[in-house]
Amino acid sequence: MRILTGALVALCLAIPAHAQDERATRVAIAKDYIDATVTDADIEEFIRRLWQPMIQQMAANGQRLSEEQLAEIDKLFLDHLTQPLTDVMRKQDEVMADLMTLEELTALRDFYTSEHGGAVMRKMPQLAQIQQPMISATLQDAMPDIMPKIEAITTPQ
Repeated sequence: MRILTGALVALCLAIPAHAQDERATRVAIAKDYIDATVTDADIEEFIRRLWQPMIQQMAANGQRLSEEQLAEIDKLFLDHLTQPLTDVMRKQDEVMADLMTLEELTALRDFYTSEHGGAVMRKMPQLAQIQQPMISATLQDAMPDIMPKIEAITTPQ
């Protein structure tokens, strides 16, 4: 009985150490993936895509901006967001390690660092940019139907 109890205690003590080792491995692989994506990322273009819909909405409302005004807005966003968003991207290793299995992280890293995987991933922002107007139009078309229903749901009876 003592041998069985001792073996059980040893097993219980070993499991947390193994889990920590596996998590450290997941974090390291996530870090490899992030290093590759941050290196390939065009953070400035990503930031420009964040403020472009605002400018498009202003133009749709009849407000035209000069090239100088657009340059000032671009600089403002780049100055305020480049480093913070880069930091956010670099800090996702821990979250990824908690959300994904070792196999998933390894597959993600291996895909991204492959020739075709890297090429596909570098094109994803372009795909998102092309889809954004379609998504916005879909939302705009749906809002007249959705808003009265939201009001009915949220208005006290």
